[in-house]
Amino acid sequence: MKKNKQFLEKYIDRRLFTRIRLLLLLSLILLVAGAYEILKSAYILPYAVIGLILGYLVGIVVSRMFHLSWDEESDQVISNMDWIGAIVFLFYIIFIIARTLYIGQWVQGAPYFAIILCTTAGVMLGRVMGTRHGIKKILMDLESLKKTMSH
Repeated sequence: MKKNKQFLEKYIDRRLFTRIRLLLLLSLILLVAGAYEILKSAYILPYAVIGLILGYLVGIVVSRMFHLSWDEESDQVISNMDWIGAIVFLFYIIFIIARTLYIGQWVQGAPYFAIILCTTAGVMLGRVMGTRHGIKKILMDLESLKKTMSH
C-alpha cells in the first residue's frame, strides 16, 4: 500500500491527488449518511440505489470536466479545465439544480434527503473512478511509449 501511494505521489500532481482523496472521503461520508437515512425508511432503498447509479454515471461524465494530461516539466499527470470541461461543468450545475427540484416534487422529508445523499455520493464516486481511469490511461500510454523508445 505504501509503495503504491509513493508511486501515485510521484506521478500525479499533488492538487489532483488531493482532489481525488477529498472526493473519495466525501463520497464515503455521504454514503454512510445515506445508509443511515435508508435504514430509518427502508422503503426508499430502490430509489436510493437508482440515485446512486444515476449519480455514478453522471460522475463519470463529469470527470471529464478536468482534462488530464502529462506534464513534461514535472513528469506528472496534471489536470486543467478546458472549454469542453467548462461546458460539462455548466451541465453539471444544471443537473444539481434539476436533481434537487425534480426529486423534491416526488419525495419529501427523510426519503428525499437519503436520495439526494446517495445521488451526490454516486456523482463523487463516478468522478473518482472516471479520473482514475484517465490517469491509468495516461500512465499506460507513457509506459508503452517508453518501451517503444527503448527498443
